[in-house]
Amino acid sequence: MPQRPLAALLSGLALTSLAGCASLVPHDDTAVASAQQSQQALAQATDCCDTLAALPYQPLAVGESQSLTLDTQAPIHRFEDGASYFQAFELPSTREPLTFKLTSTIANDQVFAPTVLILDEDFQPTQRVASDKFDYLSPNGFAGARLGATFDITPGPDAAYLVVYSNETARQGTTQYESAEKVYARVRGLALPPGPDPIAEHTATGNVTLESESRETGGGLLTPILGTRSHADSVTETRTATTSDEQASSSSGDSDNASTPDFDYRRMINAALKADDIELAMQLAERAEREGHSGTRAWLAERLRSASP
Repeated sequence: MPQRPLAALLSGLALTSLAGCASLVPHDDTAVASAQQSQQALAQATDCCDTLAALPYQPLAVGESQSLTLDTQAPIHRFEDGASYFQAFELPSTREPLTFKLTSTIANDQVFAPTVLILDEDFQPTQRVASDKFDYLSPNGFAGARLGATFDITPGPDAAYLVVYSNETARQGTTQYESAEKVYARVRGLALPPGPDPIAEHTATGNVTLESESRETGGGLLTPILGTRSHADSVTETRTATTSDEQASSSSGDSDNASTPDFDYRRMINAALKADDIELAMQLAERAEREGHSGTRAWLAERLRSASP
C-alpha cells in the first residue's frame, strides 16, 4: 500500500490538532548515578543518625504526591537489613485509613527496588512492605516501565512514621522489562521480534513517587493491596523464578495483551516514527486524544514538522 506524502499527512494532522503549541512532557527518569558509583558512594557514606528516632522526618499531608530522588545527596542510615539512602515521613494525625501508592521508575536499565518501613509512635518497626511485594508495571498512559505497590495504612499509635529505603538483598536482584520493539509489535499485531528483553539492575539510587489518598473504610494497621503484574506472562524478574508452565502460558497471553488499550501513546508513536510508519503514528495520536490525552496530535504534528526536509 503506497504511503501518502509527508506534506499531506502533516496537513491532515494539522487540521485536527488543537490550537496552540504542545510539547512532550518530560519525565525525570535520568538515573542519578550508575549502579557501581551509587553502591560505592553508599559504602563510603556516613550514617546520618544513630537511631530510627533521629531520622529527618518530613510531614506528609493526605492527597499529596511526593517525587522522591534517592541519590548520593539523600541521607543514609544503616538499617537492620543494610545501609541505604532513604526518605522518611511523619504520617498525618488523621485516624482514617489511607491508601498509599509507591512507584519506582525504570530508567537507563536501572531501578531502585524500594522497601517501606512503618514505625509506631516510639519509632519501633511494626510492619514492612518488602521489595518483593512490588510488581513490574508495563508502560501505560504517559507512565514508563516501573515497579509499584499499593497498600493501606491507618495512622495512629501503631503507625506514626513511614520510611522508604532499599536493602542489600534487593540490590542483588534485577528486573527484566519489555522492550520498545516488542511493545510496538503488540500494537501492530505483528510477531514479536527475537532477542531478550532489557534487564534493569537494582541500584542504591533512583526516582520514586509516593501518593496518598483517604479511604472510607480500612482493613487494619497495614493491608497490602498487591497490584496485578502487567504482561506477567512475558516479563520475568530474577527474584521470581519462571517455571516451564509460566513460559508456556506466555505465548497464549501475548494476544490478550496486544489489545490492552492503556499504554504509553507517545512512546508507541515514537516507535512508529522510527519504523517510518506515519499512518500508525497518526492513528495512535487520534486514539490518545479520544482517551483523554489532549495535545498528542499537536505534539505529533510538531515532531513531523521537525523531521520534514
